[in-house]
Amino acid sequence: MTKYLTGKELCKALGISTTLLYKFRKAGMSYHQLPGGRPFYLIDQVLVWLRKAGYHQEKVWTK
Repeated sequence: MTKYLTGKELCKALGISTTLLYKFRKAGMSYHQLPGGRPFYLIDQVLVWLRKAGYHQEKVWTK
């Protein structure tokens, strides 16, 4: 079963700040949102997007 993550949970899972999360979203990272609800993320989709966008993880996610 797929787990939906909140922004806070995604930041913790990836080891990133909320500032970097918003930077990724602005750059086109996929997320889902119900009308009037908070955005949520599927970790598998996020990881695929990060790799396709040219990011890789050393200590932090960088290009």
